[in-house]
Amino acid sequence: MSAAAIPPHVFEQPAPRFDIERVQTPAYVVDLGLLRQNAEKLARVQAESGCKVLLAQKGFSMFATYPLLREYLSGCCASGLYEALLAHEEFGGEVHVYAPAFKEDEMRQLIPIAHHISFNSLAQWRKWRPMLDAARARGERVPSPGIRVNPEHSEVEVALYDPCSPGCRLGIRAEALEGEDLEGLEGLHFHALCEQDSDVLERTLAAVEQRFPRLLAQVKWVNMGGGHHITRNSYDVPRLVRVVRDFKARWDKDVYLEPGEAVALNTGYLITSVVDIVGETNPQKTVLQSLAHQPQNKQTHENHRTPPHRSRTPADSQRAARALIQSLADAAQGIDRPNAAQRLDTEAQCLRQWATDNGWLITEEELSHRIGSATELDGASEHDVYLDAAAGRVLKLTMPPNFGARGEAAAYLTNLLACNTLLNDDWCFEGVVDGVDGLRIASSQPFVLGERASVPEIDAYFGALGMTKERENTYARADGLRVADARPDNILRDAAGRLLPIDIHILGVALEDLPEAQGKDDNAAPLPTAILDCSATAHMPDTLEMPYRPHILGADWPDKQAHAYRLGGMTCLAGDVINDYSFPQPLRISDKLVFTDMAHYTMVKTTMFNGVEHPDIVTFDPATDELKLVRRFGYEDFKRRLS
Repeated sequence: MSAAAIPPHVFEQPAPRFDIERVQTPAYVVDLGLLRQNAEKLARVQAESGCKVLLAQKGFSMFATYPLLREYLSGCCASGLYEALLAHEEFGGEVHVYAPAFKEDEMRQLIPIAHHISFNSLAQWRKWRPMLDAARARGERVPSPGIRVNPEHSEVEVALYDPCSPGCRLGIRAEALEGEDLEGLEGLHFHALCEQDSDVLERTLAAVEQRFPRLLAQVKWVNMGGGHHITRNSYDVPRLVRVVRDFKARWDKDVYLEPGEAVALNTGYLITSVVDIVGETNPQKTVLQSLAHQPQNKQTHENHRTPPHRSRTPADSQRAARALIQSLADAAQGIDRPNAAQRLDTEAQCLRQWATDNGWLITEEELSHRIGSATELDGASEHDVYLDAAAGRVLKLTMPPNFGARGEAAAYLTNLLACNTLLNDDWCFEGVVDGVDGLRIASSQPFVLGERASVPEIDAYFGALGMTKERENTYARADGLRVADARPDNILRDAAGRLLPIDIHILGVALEDLPEAQGKDDNAAPLPTAILDCSATAHMPDTLEMPYRPHILGADWPDKQAHAYRLGGMTCLAGDVINDYSFPQPLRISDKLVFTDMAHYTMVKTTMFNGVEHPDIVTFDPATDELKLVRRFGYEDFKRRLS
């Protein structure tokens, strides 16, 4: 499987403070002590900043815990009628509601119970305003109306979760409010974050103040949405407090935050059991024997040998590029006060020797064979470029001494890896060519049939990646990462309208900043699959949607410990696979595994697809050592969802 990111905060969650053998699987277990710690931190934010913190039920709606949470939080926000009813019935406090659109029967039920309603468009506000006015005329309490805006400032890296992406349906843009009658609106609501720190809020809030000053001047309250990772250990709480207090001082508004994930972050476990193990020929032997999964060793290059070219994978390419970069760095360290000639000579010797030793040398004869049927394309002065139409890829031969504009081979290869990591490119290191024209680095990219992107399109593309334009063709991120040479010649727009960088420079990234490839070569023996009594698609769908790699206590990447397995779910969906893991001991049927950070979003997004058993919902109280079964799901729950 391809490597998916591991959210770093999951390593902050402690091991269960209860004996997992006491838990019947599958089960979600929420530690009430950990939940209370989070709630106490959020309560301090309320007290120190003067804002109100609401529970976003779309992230966590385990109402069995509402008596605990209402001790600390001011209320709930809801994404529709049912969540609003749940908040009204089970939580109390304030009820704030937002949805992309409302229907008449929903509004009739929402008006008596909601304290704030945020509308997604002026059309929705105008449609339902008469109903609010009529209820007010009857002497009824009515919710304070607000409008959701799109700050047009995006630093969310995953498009699926980016509410400020171009064309997003969520929130109204500033240009749509120009010249409009905004009388009667009492609130401004924006939501633009996802698992982010307070520095992102500060920049987003600045965009809101710049784009919506007229609306800000008239409203009574501002809801700054969710996505604030407040309870993560590394979150900058003092900055959050300062940002909120300074905003209140400037505008004199009531301020609301509505984190959902932060409320239950690192408080829940999913405990599951191994039901079967398939494809395991000899459980006593270490499963992973492929060279691709051996740990790197600076004393030898044997670990970077790969099968012949036809069976190499992108993961092989990335591992080889990393190994060559390290070899170049080691060689450079061996030169005392090098001049330019010495550096170039050492670099050339290292490229040739490493490629020869590790099977990545492409001779002139081999190169002639590879490009024999290829079409030569126009390349820049630093590249020879060939199109292999059958493979659908472009082969680039990049020349010293500067290797494009990077100045040296190691920087060029680091840029290749950075483009794959940060821009999801498919740029593969193919080897080192030793031919009549001298040494060159060979790489390949998918052939793109498209047009040059426009400058506004390029601006929007990098803006969506959280970058601001420094100057022509150059964009920068707050952490110092920069992209250069991002001109229309180097970024194409395909028929679907997607922008595809083909030759840009990423600066400010070191090799150690980039994750190592976790794939294996095609000749490696397939991993045995441990089938669990849970499901990725039914019980932890974010692992497939985000995607991300859930953490299992005691487990590691598949090449790190002696016994590696692919973990699969109980449904018939072929892709119901959680990820690949390794363990210090062989897995056995009935062994229990503990997934961490499984309280927020996971429980609210579960299904009973395939009629698989839904995990129990359990609480653990460390004060009494009580494991309490809150809910067990059965056949009737499955049946009632069907017709």
